Amino acid sequence: MSVCQRTFCLAGLLLGLTSTSVVRAEQSDDSALMQVHSEHALNAIFGLPGAAVRPVQSSEWQLSLEHGNQFIGSTAGDETLFLDGETSELVVRRRQRLSSCWQGELVLPFFQHSSGKFDRAIDDWHQFFGLPDASRDEFPHQQLTYTYSDASGERLRVDTAQSGVGDISVTVQRTLSCQATADTTGAEPIVRAGIKLPTGSVSELRGSGRVDTFVDIQSPVMSNGGRWRAGVSLGVLYAGDNERLPSQRNLVVFGTAGSQFRLAQRYRAMVQLDWHTPFYRSDLPELNDPTVVLSAGLRFLLGATQTLELSISEDVAVETAPDIVARLAWTYRPSP
Repeated sequence: MSVCQRTFCLAGLLLGLTSTSVVRAEQSDDSALMQVHSEHALNAIFGLPGAAVRPVQSSEWQLSLEHGNQFIGSTAGDETLFLDGETSELVVRRRQRLSSCWQGELVLPFFQHSSGKFDRAIDDWHQFFGLPDASRDEFPHQQLTYTYSDASGERLRVDTAQSGVGDISVTVQRTLSCQATADTTGAEPIVRAGIKLPTGSVSELRGSGRVDTFVDIQSPVMSNGGRWRAGVSLGVLYAGDNERLPSQRNLVVFGTAGSQFRLAQRYRAMVQLDWHTPFYRSDLPELNDPTVVLSAGLRFLLGATQTLELSISEDVAVETAPDIVARLAWTYRPSP
């Protein structure tokens, strides 16, 4: 049996176990962090995880859709990068409480690369507010061209619409300061480890073609009464080498800082900053500079079992991420 087959069997076993209900667990609708994945096409193929969620009482399903428009590119030495198009990522997440202190998650992504249908609107937005647009108005709109070349020639090219499964991930997390024989409040620190499997196609930029692993830690929930919550996380990812990609950095450090403000009984306002060190060694700033993304959103509590979340992300470090990414996420928690 291959490594991938063994991992899939383990994931099925873990996520199929009957979990222990913890009545006082802090649900994801009260978490200060969102699972944003705002990356350009050459970064999105790696196993960089969204922020860990707070412990669920028994199990949880989440269906999220991110859609980003990118117009990124430059030339430096023998390297040329040009990313002009739009990428959609549909993600199915299954979370399962394994015991009082442990939780598992299975992440199944689907990617679609297509032409830039929102090019005109984003160009007008940049022009109206006087924002930098990387000479977007000098190129035809509604194009799809994702290319990278260096001294050895063209390494990557996607210029026709592509869609399919991305790289599947499996994670486990433990709530620290947790007593297995007692309930947990769900507000303690969390340590998490995960593996990303090469189930997507690197030629279609739906995966990196290699196994990635990561570990991270999330702070306790910081709060001020019942209205304000905040949290931070820090982690490191090991990315497997693929000779088809630009020269890689195997170790990538990443982090998140976010807060939630309770507007009303069912409404939460969110703000979050995500960052990571570069995946590549390159003379191109789009590949060699750290990525920093700012997100703002609203979370709606639809009764006791469902949550709806809407957010918009912008690249704070210009051209290290898409110009704008919209995310819609629906979360369902069956009654314990």
